[in-house]
Amino acid sequence: MRHLKNTWYAAAWSSELAPDRLLARRFFDEPTVMFRGKDGPAMIADYCPHRFAPLHRGRLADGSVECGYHGLRFDGQGRCVHNPHGDGAVPAGCKVPSYRVAERHGVIWLWPGDAALADEEQIPDFSYLDAPERKTVSGLANVRAHYELIADNLMDASHTQYVHSDLLGTDAFRRSKHEVFQDGEAVHSHYLIPGSAIPAAYAAYFDDPQTRVDYSINFRWLPPGLVRNSVSLIPVDGITPGILRTGSHFMTPETELTTHYFFAHTRNFRLDDESIDERIRWWQKAGLTEQDGAMIEACQSVMGTADLESLHPVLFSIDAAAVRVRRVLGNLIDRERAKEST
Repeated sequence: MRHLKNTWYAAAWSSELAPDRLLARRFFDEPTVMFRGKDGPAMIADYCPHRFAPLHRGRLADGSVECGYHGLRFDGQGRCVHNPHGDGAVPAGCKVPSYRVAERHGVIWLWPGDAALADEEQIPDFSYLDAPERKTVSGLANVRAHYELIADNLMDASHTQYVHSDLLGTDAFRRSKHEVFQDGEAVHSHYLIPGSAIPAAYAAYFDDPQTRVDYSINFRWLPPGLVRNSVSLIPVDGITPGILRTGSHFMTPETELTTHYFFAHTRNFRLDDESIDERIRWWQKAGLTEQDGAMIEACQSVMGTADLESLHPVLFSIDAAAVRVRRVLGNLIDRERAKEST
């Protein structure tokens, strides 16, 4: 499976990992189980080396995973720490692989490569996700498509006028100014849409939905699949308050052709308004999973197992950011593989 190994991927939202919960999830076609151990979040392979029962079918016991079949217990390093049979001796081979994980910004992060190279300071700054002056609503979907297709979709806002025409369509998109640039390994795709009508998805946030706004959509991609998109709608009258919404999109391969898609919306207005929380959850379901997800899965279905570049797709100016992202990621993977072979 072709992917960058020595980097941080999203594995779960912190809220998913309750103190008494075993969370089974497959990454890079390997089954794992996550839990909160004695030293914090942990991830180990999801099988018992005795009879290969899935460990997630067991329970948490004293900070370790107890196999539901015969009661062997495994700690966050994958070591068997309790054998309830015979004299209680633990055979040397009674262990399973463990994975390096970290918790930051309300996210459980996974480092699938060489654990000795893992540096938590390399986790990108997504501190706005749990900032007290912001409100974040998060979600997760499983998309039956390669993770790069989701990044392609995110970095190209022109699709919103067709896939999301009922929610994000604007009469001014053709007047938008689009800029693509790179800053180190980060790829940016910025849109400015001056004098726009308020798209339907945002109309409820304004007292007068007929207000004209300067509408900007800014995307930043970081390897391996971390996208931040900042959306602002600033009324052109210079009087009415505007809004700022920041989207977070983390794509982590489940298998070669399926992806864990983590998403969140963070806002700076009406933080205690639960009706807005519900509206955002509705948008995440309708826009991100039913509209975007369905289209991306349909594209993957047509492509089959072929890689996009191998099909020689026709390209337009709207593809500039997605092409740049694929080039950066491809170069990083090639560089990593070349280093491994030396």
